[in-house]
Amino acid sequence: MHSLSSPSISVLWNGKKTSSFFPKRGLRQGDPLSLYLFVLCLEKLGAMITGAVQEGRWEPFRLPQGGPSISHLFFVDDILLFVKAKPSQVRFMVDLL
Repeated sequence: MHSLSSPSISVLWNGKKTSSFFPKRGLRQGDPLSLYLFVLCLEKLGAMITGAVQEGRWEPFRLPQGGPSISHLFFVDDILLFVKAKPSQVRFMVDLL
């Protein structure tokens, strides 16, 4: 709970890290900035999953009869992750998250 109630923030500005500061107010649900942060996080997560698939560490679900493989689907407020049904793949997915 301490990490949620007393975060410090530092910003990269023109490639240089600014000094840390403590926000006076938290980011609340419905705040316009929360949508952008969610999209940025999904972009990074999608890139990490795609990289793991290309490296062969993430085995996506393959549709039968030569269909496409599916590793992840992102919607407005939902995330669906697909891996082969193996314990090692589930462990890798949890480690990646």
